[in-house]
Amino acid sequence: MLVLTCKEHSMIKKVLFIQNRTNIKRSNFFDHWENIHAPHMVEVLEPVKYVLTFFEEDIEGGCCGMAELWFNSEEEYQVGMKRRETDFGKSDNWHDVAKAWPDLERYAYTGKEIKICDIT
Repeated sequence: MLVLTCKEHSMIKKVLFIQNRTNIKRSNFFDHWENIHAPHMVEVLEPVKYVLTFFEEDIEGGCCGMAELWFNSEEEYQVGMKRRETDFGKSDNWHDVAKAWPDLERYAYTGKEIKICDIT
């Protein structure tokens, strides 16, 4: 977890590295992530900001992108995570998408950023 301080208050930033399943075409995976999974997670988790980065090439362990989720507090994040455990939260197969956590210091930050929501 990374805590960033803004002028007015602290925010929590969660960074998740994402790994595609081997049987899914890369472009189809990115399309699903951007247009189905990410908007659904915005409804479930209610982050202040959600940014996707698709890597041009997979990195070690098959990671093909990352998601940054920003929250006003750890409490808001925890409330969102509890909503994830509901039938609505589970309806997008979250656990199959978010499963790779490589060492951040070992990888260059490359790729295309896509803002899904930003209410900062």
